[in-house]
Amino acid sequence: MYSLIVIDDEAYIREHLRSAFDWETLGFSLDGCFADMEETLSYLRYNPADVMLTDIQLRSESGLNLAAIARELWPDISLVILSAHSDFEYAHTALRINVHDYLLKPVTFERVTECFADLKQTLDIRKGDGGRRQNNSSIEKSDYRIDIVKRHINKHLSDDLSLDSISSLVSMNPAYFSRFFKRRTGVYFADYLAERRMEKAIELLKDPRNRVFEISTMVGYFGKQNFYKRFREYTGRTPIEYRNTVLNMQADEDDS
Repeated sequence: MYSLIVIDDEAYIREHLRSAFDWETLGFSLDGCFADMEETLSYLRYNPADVMLTDIQLRSESGLNLAAIARELWPDISLVILSAHSDFEYAHTALRINVHDYLLKPVTFERVTECFADLKQTLDIRKGDGGRRQNNSSIEKSDYRIDIVKRHINKHLSDDLSLDSISSLVSMNPAYFSRFFKRRTGVYFADYLAERRMEKAIELLKDPRNRVFEISTMVGYFGKQNFYKRFREYTGRTPIEYRNTVLNMQADEDDS
């Protein structure tokens, strides 16, 4: 499965490109849809993509300029240009940056399908050793981003760690980050965060000087009842029961 991003400044076109095609059957994973150059480059600085499909004109920006910058960031990225212009100069510039295809609007379903079927064959042929090296590099970058997220969570458990705030930390849109985190760690972001908070709460409960309502805010729960509920779901006991039973039992075992 090859990663694909789509860029168009018109929301209805982005939605049409997202929903009208069975990208997975074509061999592509649609990992992001963006409205302009800034959004796209914020994503690409941290995330590799195999293919970029972009309109040639993005508000006051050039899709061809974006394509050229994307190629500088990820030299192996394949480029498909969508344009309402058949002007020779546009086509010449597209050829100069070695785009895979130049699709003229109004483009048909069959033309897009044909383009991406051909592109998949090209990518399959290219894959080889170079593809494996690129894949290893992508894995390393993914591991680095996950490490950033995990370290940030551990240092800021008392903060409001929403999906939006964490995804912005690594310049991903929330929906993509949610899938990315699950794919890389095997657990959903919300479950991972809750587990880290419960582990920290258990650690804090070991110190009798920490009152339960203080612990709840120290691990990011700003309502005691919500903290009690989450803690009981995780351990099967309330925080006070856990402190009085499990932790005391562990202390007795350590003394024996």
